[in-house]
Amino acid sequence: MGLNLVNIKKALEDVTTLEVATLTNPQATPINLSEAKTNSDIFTKVQASLGSADLVAYTKYELDGDSVNFITQNENLTRLVNEHNELVKSSLETRKVLFNTIYDAVKDII
Repeated sequence: MGLNLVNIKKALEDVTTLEVATLTNPQATPINLSEAKTNSDIFTKVQASLGSADLVAYTKYELDGDSVNFITQNENLTRLVNEHNELVKSSLETRKVLFNTIYDAVKDII
């Protein structure tokens, strides 16, 4: 990735918000990802199957400190909440690395 303002702006937009949703697939509807070539393709295919999914937990953090959290009260699904929390933790660590990478790339420019 070449260092230019467009790439820096896109990376900053990516790092300012973190959303993690944990869903179940109660009808066990298959999602064919074999033709997905990019993360965007995968997201689009998963998103198309959300009509039959049950939301277990949802977390959204914004750089300004705002956050939203949802956890189901469905006792059959609460066992997945710990897994959701691990996903959030991992995602936050990834965002931190990304943010530090962006910072290192632009600190000498500014």
